[in-house]
Amino acid sequence: MNVLKLRYMKKVVFLTFCACVAALLLSGCTKGIDNLFSSDGVEIYLLKAYKTVENSQKIDQKSVVLKSTPIVRYADILSYNSDEHTYKVSDRALDAIKNIDHSVFGVAFAVTANGRVVYTGYFWPMFSSASCNWVTIDPIIAEYAKELKVTLGYPGDWEGVEDRRNDERIISILSRDKKLIK
Repeated sequence: MNVLKLRYMKKVVFLTFCACVAALLLSGCTKGIDNLFSSDGVEIYLLKAYKTVENSQKIDQKSVVLKSTPIVRYADILSYNSDEHTYKVSDRALDAIKNIDHSVFGVAFAVTANGRVVYTGYFWPMFSSASCNWVTIDPIIAEYAKELKVTLGYPGDWEGVEDRRNDERIISILSRDKKLIK
């Protein structure tokens, strides 16, 4: 009887231990909604899903669903010029953008700060004859200039486009890590 009782106790202790370890691992891996993606830094994600507002290209930020990994990671951002609204980025980031299947109607993206969407826009190639009344980055020019220039529309700047390019969350992070050029 003592042998059976001892085996039973060992089994209970082992299973309790396994349950505690599993609970610790799972609780350590959960992320809140605000930190669903990156937890620190400025990154650019392509969008998996989104809706536009009325008859425009303006992206309804509440409808945005990001792809699971950023196309431009924080480590890929070498510097940001807040006057010119240009990101110097790594060759890895430029290659990733170059390899997007670009549409004449743009490929939607979001710029995030600490895992939260700050603003949205489109990779809008210069070979497009369509205009865009929302934030754009020309991926063709980026490849040759080796930087991402964020503009308020295509072609040229448009009236009424929300300008969040120098949002305090972005500037604060880049300044902290000495990636900000004023």
